[in-house]
Amino acid sequence: MVKNEDEIYQKKRYIHFDHRKEYKQVKSYVSNPDKIAKHSFLPFIYFPIIFEKFSKEKNIEKNNRPVKVKKREIMYAGHLDNFIYKHYSIKLNNKYNEWVQKQKIDECSIAYRNKGNSEENFSNITSAAEVINKIVSYNEAYILIGDFTNFFGSLDHKLLKERVKVVLGENRLPADWFNVFNSITRYGFYDKEILIREKGTDKDLKNNRQYSYFKKLSDYRKFSRRIPCKSNKNNYGIPQGSAISAVLANVYAIDFDKKAKELASKYQGIYRRYSDDFILVIPKGNLTLTDFIHMRNEIIKLSKENKIELQKEKTKSYLYEQKKIINIDKVDHFHLDYLGFTFDGQNVRMRNKSSYKFYRNAYKLIRKAHYVKRQKDLKKLPYRRKIYRYFTDLGAFPEEYNTEIKLGVKKYGNFISYAERCQKSFNKISPNTNNLMMDQMKNRKKYIEKRLGYRIHTKV
Repeated sequence: MVKNEDEIYQKKRYIHFDHRKEYKQVKSYVSNPDKIAKHSFLPFIYFPIIFEKFSKEKNIEKNNRPVKVKKREIMYAGHLDNFIYKHYSIKLNNKYNEWVQKQKIDECSIAYRNKGNSEENFSNITSAAEVINKIVSYNEAYILIGDFTNFFGSLDHKLLKERVKVVLGENRLPADWFNVFNSITRYGFYDKEILIREKGTDKDLKNNRQYSYFKKLSDYRKFSRRIPCKSNKNNYGIPQGSAISAVLANVYAIDFDKKAKELASKYQGIYRRYSDDFILVIPKGNLTLTDFIHMRNEIIKLSKENKIELQKEKTKSYLYEQKKIINIDKVDHFHLDYLGFTFDGQNVRMRNKSSYKFYRNAYKLIRKAHYVKRQKDLKKLPYRRKIYRYFTDLGAFPEEYNTEIKLGVKKYGNFISYAERCQKSFNKISPNTNNLMMDQMKNRKKYIEKRLGYRIHTKV
């Protein structure tokens, strides 16, 4: 489906230093290179997202649950700045698509592509299905998977700049591009905690019908003189979360992708990278174990040349044979974990933590609903709409489900919808594997109804 301009340049709802804007209000400014060359970018707002992840590691527990706490550092730009970054990300992404096609590495990079009109072609689901199907088709294969450490936060500015010029076909960055590049590498930022302390929470501001931290940018300038922003003084790192960051990350990896593809092709294998996750699959008949270990060392060397750090604990080597996945380093039967799916040589499942999180969140919300019902002596369970929307087939869509309530939401689906898409895509792309996504969800209605204490009238 082709997206229109309003869908591409969506107005953000968050509170920032400047006021919210519709794209049509600023389109002429955003698309004017002379204006952008002189534009003064606002600092980003920084806040960490703390979340829990399912873990099988020993001695990792929180409140008797097998989870570990993770932190993701997010920064978001001012409203006008966000439109500028989006505009330049589209221009850069188009140039990037042209460049990788000419270099014949178009199929290697999957994430953030926005290529053509089909998002399905570049999803984690279809990519994982393609790779696993390829493994099975080889009958016997060596597999190398890896993960870049702190990818966005470690991009070398000098290398990034050179590669942006290569993709744009420029010997020197034009003035507008230089200003955009400088703003995303030498960026300033404020911790959200400071803004909450000085101006109040987002909820407080919205209750007062205030949708920016300052009524005028001149008020922000006074604030910035009193409390200067922090800035990135390193020669590496870009903020994760900006509209242009993902495309810049793809551009940064062009040399790594090109040489990794050459290595894989040398042995009639394949190489794929999805953001900071990559995989190489090589038919066993085309190389010995010694050759494979040498190839692995070449990849490690290549990452160092590109100033990309690999996570040692996530760089793993496997052998697929006799419909089993064998960990070469541990010489033990294992499973391949790739882009949210596990493959043991025959069966493909979603990661256990995915379904674990689905049920954990469902039970947490239902417990809260029962507690509020008791406290307020309500006749009906509260939060029903949210429970049905996110944790039952009433919110899963498409429309063949018998929905007896009007949810009043756009049809984005939920985790059940995601599992169905996974099942459908793997059945189509990887028909020779036993795909068990919906099998993992087969008892969802029974489990949710047990916690609710009543039956839900919907098909499963």
